[in-house]
Amino acid sequence: MCNCEFPILKTPRLLLRAINYSDAQLVHRNLSDCYTVLYSNTREPPTLEKIHQIIDIWEKNFRNQQGIRWGITIIEKNIVIGSCGYKNINKKHRRAEIGYEISGEYRRKGFMSEAVNAVIKYGFEVIELNRIEATVNCDNLPSISLLHKLGFYEEGILREYEVQQEQFIDLKLFSLLQRDFFMLR
Repeated sequence: MCNCEFPILKTPRLLLRAINYSDAQLVHRNLSDCYTVLYSNTREPPTLEKIHQIIDIWEKNFRNQQGIRWGITIIEKNIVIGSCGYKNINKKHRRAEIGYEISGEYRRKGFMSEAVNAVIKYGFEVIELNRIEATVNCDNLPSISLLHKLGFYEEGILREYEVQQEQFIDLKLFSLLQRDFFMLR
């Protein structure tokens, strides 16, 4: 990653771009979705003020080369239907954590796999990652299925790794190595 303009990624149906304050209402809708809240580490849906703070964090992480979060938009509509990207980019060890979410009405239509695949490719080719990690709530079967579909390897369980709804929960740890990704292509 460089100190340059925010990269735009294009897939057959999607445009992945920077998220800004004008997208705040849509980001709020996506992050307030009951399914998204269920598997996040927050107790309640975020306020609009909190969404502005989240957008600021995403922008700061990009500027500092610690993360990058794209807004997922359908090309014809240009409205944010979800987001995906990296956090905790470690340049020395060439690894990062991937995360994503999508609005309920756009689930199970292949949009997330299309978007995440483009983000993975960017991570390996441009950021020059060697390893991409994902942690997923053990009950989040659609996310686990997506990671398997994209070639991620299930490494094991992180016992009582996070607090959700005031309780410790286990997370599944997944990884995808650069060599495995390009072998699958």
